[in-house]
Amino acid sequence: MVVAGLAGCGQSPLIRRDDDTYRRSIEHFQRTRQLIAASLAPDEDQAIFEQAEGVFRYRFEPPGRSAGAYLVQATASFIDLPVLEAVAGALDLYSLRLRANDAAVQLWETLLDRAPATPLRPLTLYRLGWAYRNAIAPGLPRSSALAFDELAAKFPGSALAALAAEARRLPYKSQGAATAWSIVPGLGQMYTGHYASGAVRLAIAAAAATAIIVPGVRAYQRGSDFSLRHDWPLIAVAVAGAAVLAIDYSSSYQDALATALEHNERAEAAFEASHPTAP
Repeated sequence: MVVAGLAGCGQSPLIRRDDDTYRRSIEHFQRTRQLIAASLAPDEDQAIFEQAEGVFRYRFEPPGRSAGAYLVQATASFIDLPVLEAVAGALDLYSLRLRANDAAVQLWETLLDRAPATPLRPLTLYRLGWAYRNAIAPGLPRSSALAFDELAAKFPGSALAALAAEARRLPYKSQGAATAWSIVPGLGQMYTGHYASGAVRLAIAAAAATAIIVPGVRAYQRGSDFSLRHDWPLIAVAVAGAAVLAIDYSSSYQDALATALEHNERAEAAFEASHPTAP
């Protein structure tokens, strides 16, 4: 009941009317629909592509996280109950943004698998080149570079091939690398260019680790003299340190993924702004 009440104090989960990010994504989707229709691809191919495009273009400025979301995330990080992790995800709409590219990739790869000769193949490969940069799910059949390379190799005379060659050279932040760096809280943020945030998270992790290690060393030194009755402050400090470290790990990992996504979307938007003909 407390969590539900705190969650209700957050902002509305609906997309704001003045959300420029969402407005731009809608405008881009409408332009892409015209390209899809002009391709004269079969209706089923067009339907699958539009499904993927809609998910890929589902971009909005996420609402501020409520106190309930922070509370449940902190509790889930420390207690590690699956039900609390599910509630924490449900209270945070940004998780939709983080996984949207996985859904888009799945649909576009399904289209290429079912209709290898579809007229939409060049555009699909071009979209996959961008979407794979933010994909998280394992087992997907190719990568960003492979999608762009296939487009350039199989459709060398198309305008999309030239755009793909430029896009392939554009640096981006890998979700996999952000995850790997986040094994140490703060390094994921430094990888995505957020050095101040990374330094703060790293300092918190170091302080929490110290709060765990020092009481343990003191307890070992005390040996048989150690007792719960007299040394409970050491135990309390160690427990508090473990809780802070767990929360720091969880929040740092999620933030690293989010900042990597934001970096890539800004780079993509800048590329599209400098290439007005890009689909």
